[in-house]
Amino acid sequence: MASYFYTSSVPVFLCAFYVIQALKFSHSKAFTNIRCIGAEKEALLKLKQDLSDPSRRLWSWTGEDCCEWEGVGCSERTGHVSKLDLRNPCDDFVKCILEGKLHPALKELKHLKHLDLSFNNFSIQKIPASLVFLRKLEYLNLSSTGFYGNISNQLSNLSSLQYLDLSLNPIKTENLRWLSTFSNLKYLDLSYVPLLNRKEWLSPINMLSSLEYLILSGCVLEDASASLHVNFTSLRYLDLSNNFMNSSVPPWFLNLSKLEHLDLSYNDLQGTFPPAILENNRWLRFLDISQNRLGGELLENMSIFCDLQVLSLRANNFSGSISETKDNALICGRSNLKIIDVSFNNLSGNLPNQFGNFKDLEFLDLSLNSISGPIPATMGQLPSLRKLHLSFNRLSGNIPESIGRLSNLELMHFANNQLSGVVSELHFANLTSLTELYIYSNELVINVSTSWIPPFQIQNIFMSSCKVGPEFPNWIRTQSNISALDMSNASISDEVPHWLSDVLSNVKLLDLSQNMLRGTIARIIGKKMPLLIQVSLFGNNLSGGIPNSLCMLDGLNYLDLCRNQLSGRLPRCWRKSQANLRWISLGDNKFNGQIPNSLCHLKQLKVLGLQENDFHGVLPKCLLKLDFIMLDLSDNQFTGKIPPFGRHSRSSRIIDLGTNGFTGDIPLELCHLSNLQYLSLAHNNLSKGIPRCFNNFSRMWVNSTFSPYEGVPSLFPIMVDMKGTSREFTTTLRYLFSIDLSSNALDGQIPKGLTMLARLQNLNLSQNNLIGEIPLDIGNLRDLESLDLSNNKLSGEIPPSISNLDFLSCLDLSFNNLSGPVPSGNHLSTLDDQSVYRGNDGLCGAPLLKVCPGEDHNVKHRQDGHNTIEDESNEDDSIVVWFYVGLGPGFAVALLGLCCILHFKQSWRISYFWAVDRIIEKLSITRMIIILWFRRAFQFQLRK
Repeated sequence: MASYFYTSSVPVFLCAFYVIQALKFSHSKAFTNIRCIGAEKEALLKLKQDLSDPSRRLWSWTGEDCCEWEGVGCSERTGHVSKLDLRNPCDDFVKCILEGKLHPALKELKHLKHLDLSFNNFSIQKIPASLVFLRKLEYLNLSSTGFYGNISNQLSNLSSLQYLDLSLNPIKTENLRWLSTFSNLKYLDLSYVPLLNRKEWLSPINMLSSLEYLILSGCVLEDASASLHVNFTSLRYLDLSNNFMNSSVPPWFLNLSKLEHLDLSYNDLQGTFPPAILENNRWLRFLDISQNRLGGELLENMSIFCDLQVLSLRANNFSGSISETKDNALICGRSNLKIIDVSFNNLSGNLPNQFGNFKDLEFLDLSLNSISGPIPATMGQLPSLRKLHLSFNRLSGNIPESIGRLSNLELMHFANNQLSGVVSELHFANLTSLTELYIYSNELVINVSTSWIPPFQIQNIFMSSCKVGPEFPNWIRTQSNISALDMSNASISDEVPHWLSDVLSNVKLLDLSQNMLRGTIARIIGKKMPLLIQVSLFGNNLSGGIPNSLCMLDGLNYLDLCRNQLSGRLPRCWRKSQANLRWISLGDNKFNGQIPNSLCHLKQLKVLGLQENDFHGVLPKCLLKLDFIMLDLSDNQFTGKIPPFGRHSRSSRIIDLGTNGFTGDIPLELCHLSNLQYLSLAHNNLSKGIPRCFNNFSRMWVNSTFSPYEGVPSLFPIMVDMKGTSREFTTTLRYLFSIDLSSNALDGQIPKGLTMLARLQNLNLSQNNLIGEIPLDIGNLRDLESLDLSNNKLSGEIPPSISNLDFLSCLDLSFNNLSGPVPSGNHLSTLDDQSVYRGNDGLCGAPLLKVCPGEDHNVKHRQDGHNTIEDESNEDDSIVVWFYVGLGPGFAVALLGLCCILHFKQSWRISYFWAVDRIIEKLSITRMIIILWFRRAFQFQLRK
């Protein structure tokens, strides 16, 4: 019976199977017929018609079934289009971008729940009005679409929204009240959408009780009201970075008990950061409060960071000793931290030894603090570490060999410390991932064998001021991916290896300056270096000429070959394609010939230094088309007239054409150079008068608003004749204001307009044929330190206002036809050298021995007047010396205060030492000793 049932039921089962399959097919076919709603398909085609699609992302938008098109999703129940995802999928957004105008037919897609148009370009269109009809939208992403205009209240109709991203668009909104209807909103991103009412932003958002993600970065927000009761019970992610909040951290942050991500970076928050934010929240994993003015000793209890994965306190005022932690609280059991960045603060003390618990740490940045002492050997117990920054501190001692165990380490940055000792092969033994090495500005000795093959392939090598030589390191030969190589001042005194240019085929930055390399440029700069951007080889013993291969480097923007033994003519192959070349420094070599006209193809050339060579001939007229910031052609044999610089060259700050054979007059076009702050035409054969329009150098005016950092390169050397000596200016050149027209054949009077240049520090008009009187308002040059009018034909009296020049430390009025009494009083009385006034027979009065007519002296005074004057002078000097001794500590305290202010501001240190140098130049011997003693102490304290 059972057997019968089995055999006889087979057709029944088969029948049932075919029936089911038929029903399924019938249902599928029937469903297919209704999947694509005709009106919605037509709407989609209209959208496609108005879009530019160069990458053919919408190639599938053909055929009957629109629900099968790429980026289109339909409801399986109703067949309506419920999802339209046209987000740009490419990392290179330009490659796959959709452009054009969004067709109004979008409103036909009334059943859309998900709309993503992000990272495309609809910049010719305001926010589409058709959005108002999409009332079922739950997800709307218009990030970086280019839509412009105001966010209108029409968005308030989209009450079903749970996700809204309008970030990175040129739109704006008056306020955020239109958000009040979005009671279901969980995600809101308005990054870089300016809020016109900066203060009224928190109250509307506070009404969004379901909000979990809030991103308002770059919205120009100001301080949130501290009195408003804020209760974001669901908030997990908060980003308020890049705004204008300049108060303390608002107290309502303490209530964010579910927060996992907090970013307050790049604001102006002040005061002490409340540690309770961390103590009260066990969910927080990401904290970034960098680039504020927050302070406190937050690191004294490291246990509050144990649950974090990312901690960034960079660029604040946090202080305290990093080694003095409360109750040994650095030990967290096992820390979850992956990123620690506390750079650019005021942290001090020694590095702690407890690094063993940071097994997951990948990024550690302690740079730009005042951390001292040795690098602990336990630093080598961080197996996950990829980037290690300890630069610009006061670390000392050796680099521990345990660093060589960090097999995942990609970047090691120990620059600008006081590290010493030997770096051997053991320090790199297992650094198989190392690609960037920065150990410059230390006292390290690199000691590896000539046969050593590193375990890594390095990209960036910065070893400046380390002892690498005397031989050129042979291990460089094994590296094929070098992008940047800086071994300047590395004690290398060797022949340039023949293989070097092949190894450097991918290099972008090359600095081998201040060594004693021998050989030719061609051995260093080969024909196949297409990526080369910067080359610095100054201060070596290189010989030969400049190879034509330099003309093939289209990306080159910086070339410094000065102070070598190079010779020959300049290449004539400079090309228009080298539009990026901005800096050429070839001074102090043995080049000859003329400046080639092809140099004028370099339209972006801003710095040209050809000083101290044997160039000759007339300057090419095409140089006038270049807008130089700095031009130094001094100490050559150029002839002819000075070109009328100024017609096109409005950016010029520095022009030095001294010690050549230029003739003719000074071109009036120079007066157009309002930015000029240094001009030297000394030691030429120029004639006629000084242009009266020199007062147009507005950068030198007393009320000039120009910043000393603006425009002037800090590494270009200029030799300046000042205070009777020749000295080199480099980093302090940007602070120098000088005009030197000495040793020419200039005649006429000194233009009165020169006295408008109140920022002048050096004025040298000596060795000319100038006549007339010294301008009465010479005292207006209040910053003048050196004034040389000697060896002219000036007449009349010395203006009394000259005694107002409080900074004047060098004065030479000798060998003129001046007459009358020498002014006295104020600072001028300290310039008591008679040689200042010699060769002017009509002058009288102190410090000269000649008594002025009409002075009432008794006979006794006339007989021993010289002794009396001498005694009084000695007595005055004695008083002055004791007075200056009393001032010494005061000056020292002032400088100490200045030191403290600038202690952590690296970019201001040059300004500090320049200021100290200027003070020293004006002090007596006693004060000078005191200040120099303190200056040396401060140099030690400021050294990084």
